[in-house]
Amino acid sequence: MGNKESAGNEKIKIRIKADTNPPAGASFDHKYRLLPAPYDIALYDMPSLFAGKAHAVICRAWKNRVKGRDLYDYVFYLSRGAALNTEHLKARLVQSKVWKAEEPFTISDARKLLCTRFDEISYEQAKEDVLPFIRDPASLALWNADFFKQITEGLK
Repeated sequence: MGNKESAGNEKIKIRIKADTNPPAGASFDHKYRLLPAPYDIALYDMPSLFAGKAHAVICRAWKNRVKGRDLYDYVFYLSRGAALNTEHLKARLVQSKVWKAEEPFTISDARKLLCTRFDEISYEQAKEDVLPFIRDPASLALWNADFFKQITEGLK
């Protein structure tokens, strides 16, 4: 973790995590940039990023708690009409020992896993977790199992 003094003498902390054993099945977007010197970079595409977030919602080890940021991001991806990379989600679930590699995995399976998880979440704790990061706390009023299960019907 690195620290840097900002113009207002505030410290900015940046944490970088690298997955040294990334699961298979992700798709990538390749981008070219010019500064500080010309370079290219491969980034997970939106459906693969969404698969990672769905995996976090399903598997993050917080007992009956989930990070509110995971739920917030989940809503973000759905609101953008992002498709879910089910191949990548399956690989993540297999790596986490939640799904068997030999079993087929469909969007219906993803919906079932997510909806089961939505029934287990403490939404008050999730709201408390995300509250410091949002501008409009009233936007969290809808957060409950029914809300998340209904919006998950639109998962594609």
